[in-house]
Amino acid sequence: MKVSEIMHKGVMMVNHSASLQEVTSFFIEHGITGAPVVDSEGQAVGVISMSDLTAHAAGLDKPKDSGYLKDLWHDDPPHLHDLTFEGDVTAGDVMTEFLIRIDANSEVRELLQLMKAARLHRVFVTDQDRLVGIVTTLDLVMLLDQLLEEKTAHK
Repeated sequence: MKVSEIMHKGVMMVNHSASLQEVTSFFIEHGITGAPVVDSEGQAVGVISMSDLTAHAAGLDKPKDSGYLKDLWHDDPPHLHDLTFEGDVTAGDVMTEFLIRIDANSEVRELLQLMKAARLHRVFVTDQDRLVGIVTTLDLVMLLDQLLEEKTAHK
């Protein structure tokens, strides 16, 4: 199975000059937790996630590992609606300056290995260096559910 068969086509993007409050509103409006950041020419220059917003609101530097938010917030994580930001900080200021990408023609198994090794929740899909989609952990859960349903139906 190819990555192109399970990806979401198109990618919602955030402008590098968007304020963190604008990014938060964008995430809430679209029900997403991360997006690529594009420059004024529309070129992807990084990625911003709810984790970046939460860490910045808490006054933390970039996370050292993916478990840092759990340690910070214990059992009561903040909601995006509750985050507040001071100053003129933009998406470009707090983004991660690279995108983890995979080619649309790659096998899903390769995608799974990449996500597992790098502990990723989203991978952007490219076709000749152009962003064409995204695959998230939720997409993979839904795919697994579908495959299990099909297996059960064939019994």
